[in-house]
Amino acid sequence: MKFFLRRGRGVLAAALIAASLNAAYADAPAPADVELAKKILIAVGLKASMDKIVPAMLSQLQMQLLQIHPEMGKTLHQTLVGLEPEFAKGEDAVFTDVATELAGQLSDAELKQTLDYFDSAAGKKYTMAQAPVLEMLASSGGLWREKLTKIMLDRTREEMKKKGFTF
Repeated sequence: MKFFLRRGRGVLAAALIAASLNAAYADAPAPADVELAKKILIAVGLKASMDKIVPAMLSQLQMQLLQIHPEMGKTLHQTLVGLEPEFAKGEDAVFTDVATELAGQLSDAELKQTLDYFDSAAGKKYTMAQAPVLEMLASSGGLWREKLTKIMLDRTREEMKKKGFTF
């Protein structure tokens, strides 16, 4: 598909596109704020969690492949260890994207206050408490979800039966 702009409108369109692109760059957070955001994400444990993603995926891949090809054992493990840095390359870009988003959501002063909090004793204790709290949420929430799924199905079945439908 080709777009043909009439003379004059093309200049206006180009100017509008350039202005919108410049506005997008003007709204980008300052590099110093992105660095503060990175420090916050490190303090709250996000970076450590991200660092586990590729090794966990490789471990899962290794288990799956060994089920099919148990003879590959040690060679497969060595191969995957050698490939890990290649697969981990994209992590820094994702981390920077997340930090940039956080930096765009908070002012410089808010970023500094947040970092101060997470560097404090209370912030560190809160960060340490997150893992067991999230595990409890997953466990308790999972049980609640299973129960609620059954209740929803039973109640929907009951109401639909009143309307002449059965399943």
